Amino acid sequence: MTTRLIVGIGFAAACWAAMFLLDRRRFWTRALAGGTVIGAYAVAVDHRGIGRLLAHGRWPAEAAAGVGAAAVLYGVFWIGDQLLALLLPGLARQVGDLYLVRGETRPRRIPLVLLVVGPAEELFWRGFVQHRAGVAVALACYGAVHLWERKPVLVLAALAGGAFWGGLLGLTGSLVAPIACHALWDLAVIVWWPIHPLPAIVRRRSQP
Repeated sequence: MTTRLIVGIGFAAACWAAMFLLDRRRFWTRALAGGTVIGAYAVAVDHRGIGRLLAHGRWPAEAAAGVGAAAVLYGVFWIGDQLLALLLPGLARQVGDLYLVRGETRPRRIPLVLLVVGPAEELFWRGFVQHRAGVAVALACYGAVHLWERKPVLVLAALAGGAFWGGLLGLTGSLVAPIACHALWDLAVIVWWPIHPLPAIVRRRSQP
């Protein structure tokens, strides 16, 4: 790997460490800062490569593909959450713990943060790391930086999402669809329609 790539991944690891290991009261501020840093780094060191991935001239079609892909990915995570609640309730409870971080800032601020962080992650992880080092390296590193949270379910979610967005980049050859998908998926699962186990599954889980 090139020096710029190694330095960038080191920046990302440090940003994610700060995001998850420090006091939760400023989580969203650190998330915004971290996303901005890695996105700006990717553009600064590889603006030509990222520019080519954004300049396909098919933005409407690729954005529409991203919207549809976000709906598919939401469905995948919804089904996954129901299966976790049914088969691995310990991991399912970690999902609930992750949602507690929403209370660490004003609700109307969260969408603004997500609309910066999701696209910035795609610029870095897919537009920079995957484009330079391949999908396997990008996916492994993207999953690894989420280890700081010490919740296996978050690492699994990062691997699933990273594989999906990486596949979109490979399929379309453009960053537009992954950016649209990531941003809308973040808004859906965190703000609009948080995912929780069905009441029937909760009742079944609570039975002796």
